[in-house]
Amino acid sequence: MLWVGHDILRSSPLAIRFSVVALVTYAVATIVEFLWLVSTGPRFTGFESPGSDGAAALRDSVDSLVAELSALPPAELRDETLEFAKELKNFEAGSDREFVKTLAGSEPTAVANESDRDDVLDKQSVELFESNLHTWRVYRERFYRPARAFRDELRKRLGIRNINSEPRIPALDQAQLTGAKPIAQAADYLAALARRLK
Repeated sequence: MLWVGHDILRSSPLAIRFSVVALVTYAVATIVEFLWLVSTGPRFTGFESPGSDGAAALRDSVDSLVAELSALPPAELRDETLEFAKELKNFEAGSDREFVKTLAGSEPTAVANESDRDDVLDKQSVELFESNLHTWRVYRERFYRPARAFRDELRKRLGIRNINSEPRIPALDQAQLTGAKPIAQAADYLAALARRLK
């Protein structure tokens, strides 16, 4: 196609022949990539985050909470924080109880061999994963932003400028529920900050 002896674009200069070949190659590669994406594209698993409409409404409610917290006198802020910490602990305890009930509710099955035992363990692992995922989603949607708002307001009022001197709480910093009682740890930290408020 590019050499002079070929019939296609024979009378055209080399630059035009090269441009035509590059354009056709690009078009073919784009079409093939599109077809590949359509055939192997993303599969929706049901674990996707909800739409941005809910996130925008949540952001607005958190902004109003921040304004509300900054207007509260110290004694009321302390009481509100302690109440919120109690609500956090109750949520974590409730989700733990709910998971234990699902495990305790299932009748223990007699396992005849290793394969059956592995199947039972796999089923319990899936239940644990789904329970943890549900707890994380509810925490992230209902408690994470308000908890950060409480923490930030308390730090501001207590004059804590060096946040590196404060303990790292994954549930408050990145909404990561790691450890034995991550939400209770966040609640205890918020309560400790609130008790320091005068």
